[in-house]
Amino acid sequence: MTQKTRSQRHQKQATPRRPLTMALPLAGAAMMVTPMVVDVSQQVSADEVGYSQAQQLINQIGPSASQIADQYDLYASVMIAQALLESGNGGSTLSSAPYYNLFGVKEYHGGPSVWLSTQEYLNGQWVTMSEPFRQYNSYYESLVDHANVLVSQGAMTGQPRYAGSFKRNAPSYYEATAALTGRYATDPTYGQKLNWLIQNYQLTQYDTGSSYVEATPVVEETATQSAQAAVQTTSGTTYTVVEGDSLWSIAQKYNVSLDDLIAKNNISGNLIVVGQQLTL
Repeated sequence: MTQKTRSQRHQKQATPRRPLTMALPLAGAAMMVTPMVVDVSQQVSADEVGYSQAQQLINQIGPSASQIADQYDLYASVMIAQALLESGNGGSTLSSAPYYNLFGVKEYHGGPSVWLSTQEYLNGQWVTMSEPFRQYNSYYESLVDHANVLVSQGAMTGQPRYAGSFKRNAPSYYEATAALTGRYATDPTYGQKLNWLIQNYQLTQYDTGSSYVEATPVVEETATQSAQAAVQTTSGTTYTVVEGDSLWSIAQKYNVSLDDLIAKNNISGNLIVVGQQLTL
């Protein structure tokens, strides 16, 4: 089965990642009327199935996307729309169990993966090729990894590649999707597709107020967890990951470089789990 992915994606620092494409209804398109009788029941049924499938995925990931996006200063509506677009409304093989890869993330670092055929948009045309795609244990892991990619810093500039999509920089999701177009994806209509999905499925209901505070990431943890999180050892400082943590928030909290944190702990794909010990 062919897995369509987007035309430009970044893994960790510079690995390309690509999304699925999606056909959108043409605004103002007229229906050609002919003398013949046309049975539209099959088309209506197919449309209903597609809508139902998309809504099912939205119901599954919406609450988690809202929580994660708020923590990372992102628009949940944009994140969910990207998941719908790149997973074919949740119907692609890659986005289904046991892979749970909603965003077509590639795996080039030896982690759990599956090889699938993919269509890449190269030099103005679609080319079919086989690529290794990352495998997750849940949709939640896929969403967290995606958020980490959006806030990750470029190796050369030291600045977030997709800062234009952050809430503090984008007054609305329109500006966020525009900032991703031509940068996260080379498809010139990428933002239009995301906007259509956001409007059609009313995804702004999952957006919340920005929780971003300069140099003070929001990390939900109990007093006990906070006291036990950072521990001095003979070799340096270690940190125990708690629920709600991200590599970005930990790096900001302890004033360390995100790249250094990833390198010191040999982290692949920016994934961390609760209880994991990190060297600071």
